[in-house]
This record gives sequence, structure tokens and C-alpha cells, in this order.
Amino acid sequence: MNILLVNPYSADAPALAPWPHLGLAILAARAREHGHEVRVVDYAFSPGAPPIDAWLSDFPPDFCGLTLYTAHMKEARKTIREIRTRTSAPIVLGGPHATLNAESLAREHLGDWIFRGESDRLFGEMIPRISPETETRVVTAEPPDLSTVPIPDFGPAFGSETMRTYPVQLSRGCPFSCNFCSVKLLSTRVVRYRDLQVCLDEIAEAVRTRKSLREIRIVDDCPTCRMDNFKTFLRRYRDQRLGLPLHIDNLRADRIDGEMLDLIKDIGVDHLCIGVESGNRAVFDEIHKGETLEDILAAARLIKSKGFRLYTCFVVGLPEATPAAERDSIRLAKSLRPDWIYWNLFQPHKGTAARAWFEAHGRIFAEENTNSLMGLKLTAAAPPCDSPEFPAEERIRVHLTASLETGAYWLNPLYIPGYIRLISSRRLWRSFFAGLPSAVRINSNMLIHKVQAARAARRASRRRAKAFE
Repeated sequence: MNILLVNPYSADAPALAPWPHLGLAILAARAREHGHEVRVVDYAFSPGAPPIDAWLSDFPPDFCGLTLYTAHMKEARKTIREIRTRTSAPIVLGGPHATLNAESLAREHLGDWIFRGESDRLFGEMIPRISPETETRVVTAEPPDLSTVPIPDFGPAFGSETMRTYPVQLSRGCPFSCNFCSVKLLSTRVVRYRDLQVCLDEIAEAVRTRKSLREIRIVDDCPTCRMDNFKTFLRRYRDQRLGLPLHIDNLRADRIDGEMLDLIKDIGVDHLCIGVESGNRAVFDEIHKGETLEDILAAARLIKSKGFRLYTCFVVGLPEATPAAERDSIRLAKSLRPDWIYWNLFQPHKGTAARAWFEAHGRIFAEENTNSLMGLKLTAAAPPCDSPEFPAEERIRVHLTASLETGAYWLNPLYIPGYIRLISSRRLWRSFFAGLPSAVRINSNMLIHKVQAARAARRASRRRAKAFE
């Protein structure tokens, strides 16, 4: 069978993903194990890839599989319409949005089949049964034993030869109870681990065969949940001397220590990001993160004392938040003096306790095509929800104010005219001038960092070449 796997995304937007979709690469590996031909096109990685009609002409599929994200549903719907007009091949849907919204998507008959959950194993088994359906079939996958999940196959993905970052999962799942997070619904609260040697062999093979790689990225839901396991990985990765630094996602402040940071430093990591979420104690306690603001402060101090660049992540508009409460987040962000700050706008993911709070105490608007992050040109997204104490328009204003006052935006000369218009229209000059010194510091340090990182990448490339001579 010919199988076309797609991650829809706007062709007019800059690339969002630093690698072709990991989940689709795993499904491609599974399908090829069963003898099928596969093509993967991830428009978030390669917006300039040929349009969908070209794929349908050059590689007539027996079925098309799409991974769905709430933020990109406009493009997904457009892609599905194009597929429907050009082929009668069945459409299979999966991914986070499909998992969280399977029933409503089935009522729309947006796809013929919907896979809910981690479908690495089930997908391969069900391929021979996939056919057009008059009513959408929803199948639910049980969380797989990760020892049975194949190594991702990026070979069929368009543009994969240009990958500079290689993603690796050491584990899946997160045991914590953050009330705004949907991970427990997507990969469960039971943490499952891959064999570390399998992971290290996968990395070594990627480094050997993909000469464009510049870093390895750990993309676990909670990589340091078992600190001893992660330290073992770090030691073994260091000892392999592969010549590439690590980038580590989803670090918790209460799951790092000096020994771990020393190991990370040895490998060549130059920055670490911790999730703060809110600087207001009442809001922070409400999200049930399982750590304290004191943990956040201690981790930030430790990270900086070890010579790392500190990145932080905040969420504007969580349950119980008010404009006054967000001032505490701004004050905390300033006091930490991080090298970058992600100001996210809260998203009410289906099935979370935070969404239930807004259903009871506020309003939820259209969720599709909403984005949590501030745009590069200080373009604030429309809030997908609000409350009487924190209405939608005020959420936009606070989101902008937080970015301005903490200097978390790019001082790109091309953007300045737009900044001036925006700041003038919203009367945010006080916030702009208050945060300008921080913006100068952050942007100057970022420029220096990029120059240093480029030099380090060249050195790493030479070391890698020697390692595989």
C-alpha cells in the first residue's frame, strides 16, 4: 500500500518545527516494517514542500494520514478538503487534537478513521483494515510498551536530509498533576522508559548518517522524573563523545541538582529552561504543579551559578488569575533576570481541570487556530477563554505588557515601525521604556550567544568527523 502521512501547516508561515514530525516518523517506520510504501510531508518543518495535490498525483495513496493540532486546524481542514476533491482514498486522523476531540470530529465525519492515543503499535496492525467509511470509526490505542516502538524513520520525510536537530524520547508520560496540561490524556501519567542503550545507539546512528545535525534534543514529557535514570543517560552520552550538545525540553525546577547540571555542562548544553507558570502564589498553588515558588527560585539560582543561560516560561491567564496577579509574574520574571522569557497565553485544553474551571467560572471561545506564544512582531493572539475578573481584551493587554516590561521581544530594526504603532495604539509607552534596558541586555546577550554557538557547532562538527574516522 501507498501511505501518505501529513502534518498540515500554513505554507505562508515560517518553519515552526526543527525536525520532521516525530510521531509520523515512528508511524512510517511501523508501516515500512509491514512492507508498505510511505511518504511523509510535514509542512511545519518544510512549509515550502510541494502542495498536497502534487503528492496525490506523484504518489497516489491508498490512504492519507494526518496528525492534528488545535492551533493548526484551519490548515488541516483545508488540506482535508483538498484531499477529498482529488481522491477517494480514506483519511485517517490522529495526534493531540484528534485524541482530545475524537467524538466531535467523528460527528463531522472529518476523517474515515480516528486513532486516539499512542498508536505506534495499533496503526501498523490496522493498516490492512483501513477503508472508506460512511461513519467515522474511532479506535483507541492502549499505551504501548516502549520496547516495541520502532526507531523513527525520517527517511521518507520530505527535506529530512537538512535536519539540524535530532529528537529522542527516553520516556513517555508524566506523573504530575498540573491542571492546565493535557499530557496525562495524551501519553498518560504512568512514565514508561526506553532502554537507554537503544536510545544511545539510535543517537549514534543518527550522528553517523546525518551530517547536517548540530544538536540532539530530548523531548520527553518529564525527562528528569527519575533523576538517577537521566544522570545515567548523561554519563553514557558524555562517554560516547559524539560531539553534539543536548537540548533538553520540559525541565522541572524540583528535578535538578548540582550533579545533574555538572553532567549537562560537560556535554555542551549552554542554556536550560524551567517552567515557572505564575509568580502569584495563589495562582501557582491552584495549578497543582507539585513544586513551590521557592523551588523555582532555588533552581534558577543554581542554573545561573553553574554558568548556564536561564530561560523561563510563564502562562498568562491561568485559573484564578487577574491583571493584578500577573503583576507578580512580571516582578518575578524581572527579578530572575533570565536570558529569555516565554510568555504563553493560557489554552483551555479539553479534559483538563483548568478547562473545567473556565467552564464553571468564565467563557471558552473558539479554540481552533489559537496560539499561546507571542508572535515575533509582538502580535498577541486572541484569547480562547476569559473570566469576569480577567476579560479577553485585558488578557491581550497584559500579554503585551509582560513581554514589553521584561524585554522579551526582538529588537529587530525591521520590526520597530510596527512596535511603535502597536505601543502607541495601546498606550503602552511606560511599559516599553521600563523594559527597554532588559530588551537591550537580552538581545545583546542573544547575539553574542548565537556567535558563540556557531563557533561551537563548527568545533563539534570537527570532533564528530574525528569520532567516526
